[in-house]
Amino acid sequence: MKFALAALALLASAAFGGDAFSAERTVMLMVENMTCDLCAPTVRKSLARIDGVIRVEVSAEKETATVTFDDAKTDASALTAATKNAGYPSRVVR
Repeated sequence: MKFALAALALLASAAFGGDAFSAERTVMLMVENMTCDLCAPTVRKSLARIDGVIRVEVSAEKETATVTFDDAKTDASALTAATKNAGYPSRVVR
């Protein structure tokens, strides 16, 4: 009986612990001041440095950044803060 309760507690902890409720999200940011191809690497690096960011695609031509991230580790406000700190203010468009 004690073994069964211990096993059940272990399974519950694994199922409901930390990352069990995290989800992968993707947002598109409209990025200001990104006027040339040399700006894109700076924006990409500022976003990629954030813990939880999985993938970053930047288009200088469209002035956008598409970011996929783990929402248990970061959020859209952290992404916009990172681009702003790099000199490229941004806002979520979708």
